[in-house]
Amino acid sequence: MTTLAAVQGEGWAVIGYDSRVTEENRIFSLPKDAGKVVRNGQYILGAAGDMRAVNLLAHTFKPPVPTASEHGTKLDKFMSAKFIPALKQCFDDAQYGEKGETDSSVFAIIHGRVYEIGGGYDWCLDETGIYAVGSGSDYALGAMLALTEGKKRTMSHAKSIIRSGIQIATRLDPQTAEPIHIISQTA
Repeated sequence: MTTLAAVQGEGWAVIGYDSRVTEENRIFSLPKDAGKVVRNGQYILGAAGDMRAVNLLAHTFKPPVPTASEHGTKLDKFMSAKFIPALKQCFDDAQYGEKGETDSSVFAIIHGRVYEIGGGYDWCLDETGIYAVGSGSDYALGAMLALTEGKKRTMSHAKSIIRSGIQIATRLDPQTAEPIHIISQTA
């Protein structure tokens, strides 16, 4: 599968991802410009699970754009009322998923804020601001939380702990491999 990891800061977000895709008995090593995380308009979008989700996020999905004033709870409302229905419609139109659910977890980053969207189109925020999805996510998340404890949260530190977390996942999860790519966004 994959490992994606993200860190939420004050007015910024950083996301990192590995380069391995496994399909049945085949291993693919993705080039940086065709990875698991893509820029789509003002969004950074990524998915763990089926590569089909990434294909749709990169080449088909036309996400709605929040206004500059939609931050905090207003942005949460926008994600629930506009973004999620548009994402679901894109996946449904492409006949991706069954019975209103997919086998992928999606990260959507907008205005420097991380949303982790589950296969049932639910989203959640975590008070730690540290996220990971995919087959190596438990390893990455544990390493990132350990490396964060007692440290000041900066974008530079976030990039470092994401890289370290995913590197740990590459050692323990056979479906995660280097190189690791990192993208950031400010509000």
